Amino acid sequence: MPSHRAFPGDHLASVRITFALGLLLLAVPLASRAQSSAPKKSLPAHEQKSAAASPRVSLSPRYAPGQVLRYAMEFETTTATTQSGFSADPQGPSSLVITWDATIRMEVLPPEGAAGGIRLRTTYEKSTATIRADTFDPTANATREQYKNLEGKVVEFTLDAAGKVKSVSGLEGIVEGEKAAQAARDWIGHLDASSGAPPGGVAIGETWTSDQPANSLPVAGMVWRTDSQYLRNEPCRPPNPELPAPATSSDSPAAGPAGETCAVILTHLNLVRPKPVRDPTPEDYRKNGVQTKGNWTGSGQSLIYVSLRSGAVVSVSQTGSEDMDVTLTTNRNNTSMRYAGTVQSRSQVELIGDEGHGK
Repeated sequence: MPSHRAFPGDHLASVRITFALGLLLLAVPLASRAQSSAPKKSLPAHEQKSAAASPRVSLSPRYAPGQVLRYAMEFETTTATTQSGFSADPQGPSSLVITWDATIRMEVLPPEGAAGGIRLRTTYEKSTATIRADTFDPTANATREQYKNLEGKVVEFTLDAAGKVKSVSGLEGIVEGEKAAQAARDWIGHLDASSGAPPGGVAIGETWTSDQPANSLPVAGMVWRTDSQYLRNEPCRPPNPELPAPATSSDSPAAGPAGETCAVILTHLNLVRPKPVRDPTPEDYRKNGVQTKGNWTGSGQSLIYVSLRSGAVVSVSQTGSEDMDVTLTTNRNNTSMRYAGTVQSRSQVELIGDEGHGK
């Protein structure tokens, strides 16, 4: 995905990579990190009674070869940054808003071999971006074009028997550089962990916690911690009396599992450091003769609707924010650069078509 500026741009690029790979949230089973989830929290007495009375359900997708799902997505990031030091760019915009709209087609492919896992092929059918900056941005047209060039690009990945991503191909056509690719792989796991449910299924009222290392950040020892709760069941697409009756076309945004029931999952995401670290510099930076210090915080919240019939993600609404103030110092000439700012994000993902097989 396009990188508007260099790292600190490595992280800002990873934010955009996150959006370019947002389709992976839809494909990775919600229970695929069950083995790494922390033990369930103790519920209050009234919630224990509710959970005991509710059936346990699996939130994993039940994929079948030949199935095709189509999603509409909108992702927006707002970055407000300042730089000082050896790589400051006084002409670059300090505030930048990128809004990305995309339509993704996901196909379930036959497994390869007797022991092959689930294979998923995702294609960008539509990809457009708008860019706003508080000063003239000489790279805006090039960035828009890079997003436009995503149209037709394909990412394929394979899930093992437990639903964990074991291989991905096609990133080389979307991201540039090994560090950007690694940030994308890390984010795949992060999205997975943010929905990771405990084994054996969950019941209404239950909560669970999962951790995912934040390996792509310039400060070491950070972990994305997700606290999730199965809130309730409700219609996947509640009727809106202010809107006309939905169209029947599978390509219509109003199409989808009308009349179906969804599990509603609320997640809270926080960037934490579980234990002190002796040196905040990640190993990759140290190997390149760079020392880092400073703070990086983050939080977010998402509301996920999952079809109880198919396990497919029907919709995701997510907001998040990150604040950073980091100084990078080179060992070679002892020069430093300070990078500070905020990143605000929001996203909306909707299932707009499900050509199911084996229902």
